[in-house]
Amino acid sequence: MLKHLAFRLQTIFLGCLAVLAFAAPAQAERLIDPQEIEAWADAYYGRAVAEKRAAGITVSVVQDGEVIIAKGYGYADYAKRIPVDPETSGFTIGSITKTFIATAIAQLVDHGAIASFDDPVNKYLKRIQLPGERGARVTIRYLLNHRGGFEDRFFGIRHSGKGIEVPLKPAELERVLPELVMEPGGLAAYSNWGFSLLGFMIEDVTGERLDDYLRKNIWEPLGMAHTSMVYGKVPENLSISYQFEADGTPVRETFLDPDNPPHPGVGPMGGIVTTAADMARYMNAQILEGEDGGYPLVSKKMFAELHTEQFRNAQVGNGFGLAFWTSNLNDTRSIEHGGGAPGFQNMMVMIPEKRLGFFVSAMQGGLVPWAKKAGNDAIAKKPLNGFELRESFVDKFLKPTDHFKNGPKSDLNKLVGAYWSLRRPFTTVEVLGQAFDPAAVLVVTLTSDGKGLLMSGSGPYTEIGNGVFVSPAGKNVWNDPYALDMFSPPYISFNLDQNGNATAMTAGVPDQIWVPADPIFNPRTMLMGLALFGVLAMTGALFFLWPQKKRFANPGNYLGLLVTLAIVVIPLAMAVGFGRGDSLIKQMLVGDKTRFWIMVIAANAMVVIAFLLLFQTIKEWKQANSGAIAGWAGIGRRVHMSVVALSSLALLVAFNFFNLLGMHIPG
Repeated sequence: MLKHLAFRLQTIFLGCLAVLAFAAPAQAERLIDPQEIEAWADAYYGRAVAEKRAAGITVSVVQDGEVIIAKGYGYADYAKRIPVDPETSGFTIGSITKTFIATAIAQLVDHGAIASFDDPVNKYLKRIQLPGERGARVTIRYLLNHRGGFEDRFFGIRHSGKGIEVPLKPAELERVLPELVMEPGGLAAYSNWGFSLLGFMIEDVTGERLDDYLRKNIWEPLGMAHTSMVYGKVPENLSISYQFEADGTPVRETFLDPDNPPHPGVGPMGGIVTTAADMARYMNAQILEGEDGGYPLVSKKMFAELHTEQFRNAQVGNGFGLAFWTSNLNDTRSIEHGGGAPGFQNMMVMIPEKRLGFFVSAMQGGLVPWAKKAGNDAIAKKPLNGFELRESFVDKFLKPTDHFKNGPKSDLNKLVGAYWSLRRPFTTVEVLGQAFDPAAVLVVTLTSDGKGLLMSGSGPYTEIGNGVFVSPAGKNVWNDPYALDMFSPPYISFNLDQNGNATAMTAGVPDQIWVPADPIFNPRTMLMGLALFGVLAMTGALFFLWPQKKRFANPGNYLGLLVTLAIVVIPLAMAVGFGRGDSLIKQMLVGDKTRFWIMVIAANAMVVIAFLLLFQTIKEWKQANSGAIAGWAGIGRRVHMSVVALSSLALLVAFNFFNLLGMHIPG
């Protein structure tokens, strides 16, 4: 009897162990050796700090629910020599913030406060409504994968938020939000302001400030004790980013000045300040989905919505879940997001099936832009950027696994042409900035042998099939440390219609997409037009030099002078009189309108001057036999006036293209 009872107890005990073993989360393949990654991190990030590529770096890696490294390099305040502490030193994580916004919305769907991701966002907005029929069709899902249709707006993104009340009032929301210029649900054009709108929607649904909601429902439950948001004020634990003069003198980044915080609108798009240790907690929550007994951020269904690819712009590179980028590493789905903020570059990569997560944030050091670029002996090397941070880790420890479908080769001649980025301003004078952005327009040409493609001169790219082309290196080649978009990407991919014509092109990371541009009406050509016709029109100042009677009584001479003055004002406003570290782009970012008003007034004045000059030119041709100017000199002057008048009219076309005519100043 006792023997039988013992057997029964043993059976029950073993059965319980089997149940517990089955219920416990299975350990995934361990991809990374903790000692190896620490040695690599010490060497790689330590060298980056020593070379002043970053003043400070913080990194964490989780594997199978454990934090295998959480470490800081360099200084949280370089000038004061305060070391980076992975537990307490706050770094701005930029657009990784968007994954928190998406997670918060998934929580609200779980709780029934939002019925569906496919509901119109207007259903939940209380302070404002997106206008018109197009606005009515913008869904929450479209905004979460950057398909809402907003133009991109840079003007005022670094505007002072001092004295602006949070949550924002309706009038302020209407002022800062850009226009809907594309059909909702189309191609994904990366949209910061779309996520800001989602953050404001969370406030409207919950009745709480966005940062308060995130604190109560994500940060505190996960133990993220040192996480907060730039939202009306700058967090006290924020590390201070520095760049360096040629002699090594540190120059502080002033955007996140505690006494003058940025506009609250940047909070939902990229304003979370956190630490490497807190990000390890967040990554584990996303990876383990509560299976470890920890706080379940959302339901299993919502995790699947967040992490599953729902849309992609291109056949290669990443796709889009809800805020998360989707990709493949080690033949397994990965979920990722990068983030840039003034002075900071970030990357987060997770492979849920392998229970692995990687996070790094680096202050963007290097030489200040106005320093003379030196050679290899420069005291500061080029700054780190987010994609380099990703690739350095992936190349060392993981394996990218892009898979291409075999398919027919393209007619290369149908792919040649200019392509203009959809991530751009459409309706304001900010379009002028596109003329000076080397990545705004990419030009695809044939190689000399006609068998490959060049993208803005880089390449050659050879076709794999189905409109996918690979570079000789097969990896990113970064050319300009101060412009993240200037690179030679490993792949370019064309979206093709049934006739093999390109409808869109992606280059590198497909969160941005370029569409075919008019061969004339694009920023690159219009800039050349401004230069050419501007020079011709400014010769109007020489009208006085032609032989003529009553030289100082001829109105044509003064109109030529006014044309010159109106034109000269524009480049002067763009380039002259800036202090060290200042520029037109910076004034655009901080929302200073002074120089833009000068350019707009000059361009609009040019309308009147150009037509008066045209009428005066016609009048002088009609008076050709009046004797005011005789012979070849008279013909020469009238031809000259005609060239200046026509050049002035051509300039008006370019001015209109760049939205300088009318009053198209944002905000």
